[in-house]
Amino acid sequence: MDPHSLRASSNKTTRSKRAACLSCRRSKIRCIRGSDDSICEKCHQSNTECVVPEDYHVGRQKGIKNKRTGLDKALHQIEQALKKSKATGSPLANPSGRSIPELENLLSEAQSQLSPTTPNKATTEQNGAPGSTASTQHINQDDNLALDDAENPLQLLARASEARLPQSSRQKAHLSVSPQSYSSTNGHSTSESDEANVSWFFVPVRAHLDVGRDLDPIDLGLATLEEAETLFRYFYQKLSHTRWGLDPTIHTLDFVRSQSAFLFTSILAGSALFIPSEAALSKRLSNHRDLLAQRVILGRNRSVEIVLAFMLNVPWMSPGERSSDDETCSYMAMALKVAIDLSLNKTVVPVLPMDYCYSTRLSKSDCIDSRKALVMDGFNNVDPDSVWGRRLLRRRERAWISLFVLERGVCLARGRSFTVPVNPLIKNCEMWHVSDIRDTQDGSIASMAVLRRDLDSLFRSVRSSCDNYKDTDIGSEIARSIKRTIEAFYDRWYAKWAFAIGEGERRTLPPYVEILVIHTRLSTYSGVINHPTAPVEVKHFFRAAGLSASLNVMRAAIQGETRLKSMPNNTAIMISFAACFALGLSGAMSGNNSNLAPSVRNLIEEVADVLERIGATPSHRNGASVLYGRYLRGLVRRVPERSITAPEMNFNRMATVDSHHEMHGAGLYPPGANTIRARTTTPGLDDAGNLCWQFSAMSNNQIDDAIDQADTAWDTAITAVSWDNITGLDWFDWGNGDFGF
Repeated sequence: MDPHSLRASSNKTTRSKRAACLSCRRSKIRCIRGSDDSICEKCHQSNTECVVPEDYHVGRQKGIKNKRTGLDKALHQIEQALKKSKATGSPLANPSGRSIPELENLLSEAQSQLSPTTPNKATTEQNGAPGSTASTQHINQDDNLALDDAENPLQLLARASEARLPQSSRQKAHLSVSPQSYSSTNGHSTSESDEANVSWFFVPVRAHLDVGRDLDPIDLGLATLEEAETLFRYFYQKLSHTRWGLDPTIHTLDFVRSQSAFLFTSILAGSALFIPSEAALSKRLSNHRDLLAQRVILGRNRSVEIVLAFMLNVPWMSPGERSSDDETCSYMAMALKVAIDLSLNKTVVPVLPMDYCYSTRLSKSDCIDSRKALVMDGFNNVDPDSVWGRRLLRRRERAWISLFVLERGVCLARGRSFTVPVNPLIKNCEMWHVSDIRDTQDGSIASMAVLRRDLDSLFRSVRSSCDNYKDTDIGSEIARSIKRTIEAFYDRWYAKWAFAIGEGERRTLPPYVEILVIHTRLSTYSGVINHPTAPVEVKHFFRAAGLSASLNVMRAAIQGETRLKSMPNNTAIMISFAACFALGLSGAMSGNNSNLAPSVRNLIEEVADVLERIGATPSHRNGASVLYGRYLRGLVRRVPERSITAPEMNFNRMATVDSHHEMHGAGLYPPGANTIRARTTTPGLDDAGNLCWQFSAMSNNQIDDAIDQADTAWDTAITAVSWDNITGLDWFDWGNGDFGF
């Protein structure tokens, strides 16, 4: 080989192994310097001092066998320190202040999360499937390639930062650090305090409780302990059936008071609102509750109980100056924000190895370790496998399901887009109420979650049937098919839930649940009644079935008045919508139905009386249902007694009546579910001497029969009150087919 090339190769090798000077490192460029030169080319050109650190070692540091970074590096350092301490028998020199047991617990917890767990042999043999072992190995191999929190970059940073913080610093990590502490004059942070401040910035979310003597209503003298105990008992006896999410076994007075002053005050204020003799106490507590809500928002407090507090205040919120001035949507948004911050949308999975294979069916981003969930809520010393630990974890799931049900109802009633996502817990909540630690209201929560979750698929199925309709198809056959689809949907629901949550020997649904279910059925028809591709026969079926459902909503409200004294605002909106819906449809009918429209008018006046009585009882309640009742009463007065006159129908419309008449026997309940089907109804007389049905005294099936017996030829062209005029409350968006609830 040429000596020159050998010398060049030698210089290149030597130059490549020489350490770069500080100037070149700062500029991140190659440091070019000959073997005998004391200054590099860059420093020579800039006429600056060329400083090369003496402690620089080429390649890996001495003793390092692999390259680890981030959380993996921290775990390796802990493991090596523990081995060294046990080998020498000397106490561990731990600058962070952790003891050896604490480090061992931290190491085992982290390893259980990072390393794949192999199911035991007994479990594998019990399955009996030859491919189960290979399948498990495949799952573990895939899990070994997974990265925790890969879908959440901020959470990944938080987990890495938490491993670097001492235990004392972790407990103080929720405290805010001033922005000035993160800044540095030269843009580089070198001190340990600055590094700790940056690590604190990325710590995971923890519960931040809103408690203290300056927040507690008893410590402030707003109520006595005896009054608080009385109000708590009243809430669970009279109000909890309309506001789901609380478990009386967990949410006792002492527990709620120690977790959230906002929830504690909200329960007291909600109960005092319905006790006639507690007007002054109700006013004091309501004012304090509103103040706490603002402090929670500004102070960024977070806990499961704060989520429940925001939801608990939604049903009985006082109306503002206008229909859209209340805080309902703001409270729902805050409840969702805090819930997602605390990972309530994630499925709690056990830490036990035998349950690991089941948990791997879910994405890691959809799961949270049970111990981690308790630590996040502030229960560090609670065993997740104990009864108390399981109840605390179930309270997280109950809060999320309740939030889903409430948010769906609020959005459907107010014409807003859904925001609470359908997570794996909602997708698989059919058997959630079956548990040894269940609450009495868990069945009602799960039943409504299933109904509102599956309503979207029913909408898609009905609209798809209409969209696929062709001119060569028979409209009556399409109508029968859609009727069977809707009937099968609700029959399946009743077959499961009427028995699970029904009351008494006849397994009747609770009044609040009954109204929700009937109105959900009404929303099915109102959501597709104006679908552009629906045949005429299908639209006739939608109108007749929708009229029957709307009358049943009002009938259920009147008959269940004694058990609906705590009627939520959303229920009042549902009833008002049903009244407007029935008034519009009954005025669009022509034929021998002169007794139908007056009967509907009388029913609306009765339900208006109910709404006004409920909203004004007791006198200090100031319920929003009073306004809805007055609105319905004024609406009925503006509608003429005979809103239409029946014109002479042409041949084509007469041809559709017979085929449509077969569509009417659409009972809301399966046979024997709630009432006995009876075809004999006794009409009364109205003030004008016309025959008039007393719908409020009928059963749901009797109302269906009354609609069947009427000559229901529909006239959409001539009606004195247009649909836009009927739905005068624009902010409800009642005419929107996508939000028909």
